[in-house]
Amino acid sequence: MPSAPRRHLISRRTLIASTAALPLALETSIASAAPTPPPYTLSINIEIMFPREMTRAERIQRVADQGFKGYSFWSASDAEQDAMLKVQQATGIKCASISGTGSAGSSTGLTKAGQEKAYFDEITARAKIAAKFGGAQPIIFVGQTQPDVPWETQRMQIVAGLKHAGDIAKEFGVQLVMEPLSRNPGQVRMALDTAAVAFPVIDEVAHPNVKICFDMYHLQLMEGNIATHLRQGLAKGWIGLVQIGEVPGRREPGTGEIDYAYIFRVLREGEYKGWVDTEMGTSTTPEAAMQLTRKMSMEN
Repeated sequence: MPSAPRRHLISRRTLIASTAALPLALETSIASAAPTPPPYTLSINIEIMFPREMTRAERIQRVADQGFKGYSFWSASDAEQDAMLKVQQATGIKCASISGTGSAGSSTGLTKAGQEKAYFDEITARAKIAAKFGGAQPIIFVGQTQPDVPWETQRMQIVAGLKHAGDIAKEFGVQLVMEPLSRNPGQVRMALDTAAVAFPVIDEVAHPNVKICFDMYHLQLMEGNIATHLRQGLAKGWIGLVQIGEVPGRREPGTGEIDYAYIFRVLREGEYKGWVDTEMGTSTTPEAAMQLTRKMSMEN
């Protein structure tokens, strides 16, 4: 009979010890289940999402107030740039990217022989601005396809031209990102407008200061299959910048056909550590679009 109370005592001790450990185990379980920040950093493009009447400096301040670490813009006057830089310095926010080419990059670019100087002048001017903004990435195009020039000739000119453009970028301490750009039916197509065509060119250029701007809005319009191409580009180190925007409408994730929850998982699995830039508009408000994107990136 004496053994019965002893067994009861041991049982109670075990129960008490187990109960005491429960909060710690629960806390550990919750911590392990909590979302972890992605390896990449979100950047907010200030050109499309905000009202036109807002100055670019005000838009940057709004992005910083929402807790984002990066922003991007296309172009701005010298006076605007000064105001933008003041906000950048005051808030500590960084500029991820700017437009790297102008009319030459969108027309003759590197595809029409004899027009290269105008193209390189644009690269030089924009690289200077990018350096002034702390090493932002200039987004460049290589020109339209030239119907009267054999494709292999155009391709050779593009490869040689991008190598030289990379040397210019290196002088200013910036990295160029070449964007495959979609065009509407009836418009002249850009020379490099899909990942399938652009990737081998970037591989051949093999310049550390020239990478791809993987803009999912344009690539979904041109060829689809963006997750497969994204994985390939990340694995090969060809992608220097990622941009997002829904199709159709170029608005925030969840308003179109691209599965951005899946895309964010691909970026996380690929350990992409660069900028993910929201070059998109919004169906609601800038704040709502920014926070939705942040939530989706954290949860996937």
